[in-house]
Amino acid sequence: MLFERPGYYAIIHILFGFIAAWFPLFGVAALTYQAGQYAFNVRVFPVEGTIRPGNTIQHTGKKIAEMGIGYAVGLLVKEAMA
Repeated sequence: MLFERPGYYAIIHILFGFIAAWFPLFGVAALTYQAGQYAFNVRVFPVEGTIRPGNTIQHTGKKIAEMGIGYAVGLLVKEAMA
């Protein structure tokens, strides 16, 4: 089950992945944060300042996939800059 969320969160996840291409520990922290949300069965919306109950592996997977897209793009840009 995927939950409704504001669209800009996808952009944030992609940006986090992009940043992780240069700063791997940032990526580890972001993945740990997502795993924590899943483990505690909550969804955190920092921009709105809310925490909502309920989370699924599909929802968490979507967010991690978005970060993966950003990471892949970041690696391509990093390689192009080398």
